[in-house]
Order: sequence, then C-alpha cells, then structure tokens
Amino acid sequence: MKNDLIKITGLRKSYGKNEVLKGIDINIKEEEVVVVIGPSGGGKSTFLRCINYLEVPTGGEIVFDGIPLNGEANINEVRKEIGMVFQQFNLLESRTVYENVALPLILNKTDAVQMERTVTTLLQFVGLSDKKDAYPSQLSGGQKQRVGIARALSTNPSILLCDEATSALDPVATEQILQLLKRINKELGITILIVTHEIDVIQKICNRVAVMELGRVVEQGSVLD
Repeated sequence: MKNDLIKITGLRKSYGKNEVLKGIDINIKEEEVVVVIGPSGGGKSTFLRCINYLEVPTGGEIVFDGIPLNGEANINEVRKEIGMVFQQFNLLESRTVYENVALPLILNKTDAVQMERTVTTLLQFVGLSDKKDAYPSQLSGGQKQRVGIARALSTNPSILLCDEATSALDPVATEQILQLLKRINKELGITILIVTHEIDVIQKICNRVAVMELGRVVEQGSVLD
C-alpha cells in the first residue's frame, strides 16, 4: 500500500468576500496519477496553486510528505519537491531550450558539470536533444510543453502539478504529452496531479479522478467507478 504524499483537509481560499475553495478534502498517494476535472471557473487552478503556496490558503491544512505546510514550514525547500507544468508554457523567450530547462538548477546553484548532465538527460528523455539551441519562438506548442515538463523535472521532484497542461494543444500534441506524462509516472515513479476540463485526459492517463464544482470536490473515486 502506497503512502499519502499529500493530505489536504478542509482547504479554503477566499479573495475578499469571494470564496473560491470551500473546504476541499483529498489525499494523493505516492506514484498515483490523479486528475481533478471540472468546468472552467470552478477553482481548479487556485486549488493547484495552493498546494505549492503560489496562493496562500485562507484555511484548512496541506500536509506534504508528512510536513504540514504553513507559515513555519520552509516552503522553498518543499517547492523543490514539486514540479509545475503550466497551460501557457511560461518559457523565457530570450533563452534557449537548454537555458530554460537549466533555470531551476541555476537558481539552486547546481554545479556546472551536474547541470550539463541533468539538462542533457532530460532533453533526451522528452525527445528534444536536437532543439537544445533553439528558442521558444521556433517550437510548436507540443515542443514548448515538453520543454516545460523537462524544466519541471530538473529538480527531481516527487510530484508534478499540471495546470491544464494540454488544453492549448492540438489533439496529436495532446496525445504525445499524455503519453510522456504516463512514462514519467511509470519510469521515474513521479506522482502526477492534473487539473483539466478535458474528459479525454481521464480516459487516457489517470488512476483516480476527483470532480470539482464551484469550489468543492463533489465526487472522487477510481476511473472505473
């Protein structure tokens, strides 16, 4: 039986009087692929951003690998364990593919030899070795997302948080990215949490699904259920 990597209890988030998350309870186990699905505007992205404290929750508790996340926890240390993949890629246009992937390693003051080895291995893994000197403007949407995924993997995280990672892509690129995420889960043993409004994502990749509506998880269970 796998352990819980993330335990979320009564998670709330408000902006002024607007309550976006209304008491979410969900546990995510090690090496699981969980999809949170629901209509746009239901609070899915806010939920994801609360997990790595890009948004500070208004209430409730998030426990990551046994560490309660709150004002006292070293959020920067925990964030190294969390890779983030964005809908709009969030690449630096003035940097090459290689430099974009290397960015978290530069920020973590990784030594040059280790950085070279890590970035080269990751570009090979995502199938972009031949694009390392290209700039984002020279890439397709699917290739940009591969760069984003390689960058998210560079700190060797325990979990990847994917915020609508395929919704800006065409069907072929979407299929390729889902297959890549599946490989990351199987071969690297990394837990994956995806928020999306696309029903196809559930059928192709996840073990467990949670349905989110108006800031609440209204249903959760295995894909078969």
